[in-house]
Amino acid sequence: MKIDINADLGEGFLFDEEIMQNISSCNIACGGHTGSDNSMRATIRLAVKYGVTIGAHPSYPNPEFFGREVMDISDEMLKKVIRDQILTLIRIAREEGAYVRYVKPHGALYNKASVDREMALLLVNIIQQIEPSVALMGLAGSVLEEEAKKGHLIFLREGFADRRYHDDGTLVSRKNPLGVIRSKEQVWEQVESMILNKKIISLEENEISLNIHSLCFHGDTPEAVELLSYVNQQLEKHKIEVKNVI
Repeated sequence: MKIDINADLGEGFLFDEEIMQNISSCNIACGGHTGSDNSMRATIRLAVKYGVTIGAHPSYPNPEFFGREVMDISDEMLKKVIRDQILTLIRIAREEGAYVRYVKPHGALYNKASVDREMALLLVNIIQQIEPSVALMGLAGSVLEEEAKKGHLIFLREGFADRRYHDDGTLVSRKNPLGVIRSKEQVWEQVESMILNKKIISLEENEISLNIHSLCFHGDTPEAVELLSYVNQQLEKHKIEVKNVI
C-alpha cells in the first residue's frame, strides 16, 4: 500500500528543507499569494535534491490576504494571472532540468473551485491549454474532480491530514476553532482511517467516505516537521509507503 504526501512550500517559511525530506510531492507558490523567481528556483532545487514531485500552486493575486480571500476579478484576468503563474514555474523548472507534474490551486481559489462549476471549468481549461498531461490536484469528491474527469485530465484526489470535514465533504473553515486538528494522535487517527478505511468522521460526527491519492500537510509552523515525522513513523509501522502517484 502507498500514499502520496504533499505540502505547500516556497511560501517564505523556515522549514522547507526539513519538510521536503518527509513528503513525496510539493506545491510551489508561484507568485499569486506569495513567491518570487528566486523562491521558486530554490524550492525546485530542494525538490530535485530529495526526489520530490513538483506541482504548481497558483492563487488569486492578493498577497495581502495570502490568497485566502476571493477576489472580485474578471474571468479573463484571473485566467491570465493563473496561467502566467503556472508558466513561470514551468519555465524555471525546465531551466533546472525538472518538470511540473501537477497543479493544485491555493486557498480561496481551491475552495471555490471545489464547489463552483464555472471556477472549476476555468482551471480545467487553463491546464488543457498549457499541457493536458499535467495533472490537477483538488478536494476528493468535489466539483473540480467532476470537471477534470469530463475534461480528460488526470485528477489527484486530495485529503487533509489536519483539517476537519463537514458531512458534504467540504473542509471546515480555519476560522472555526474546531477546523484544524492540533493533536498529532488525532491527526494520525484521521490519516489512518482515510488510508485504510477510506472513511472519516465529520465535524457533525457522521461517517463519510473519502477515497484519496494524496494527503496534504501544512508546512507553516515548527510543529509541522514534528507532525510529519510522527505520521511517517506510523505509516512505516503499518507498511504504508510514502510515494508520489505521478
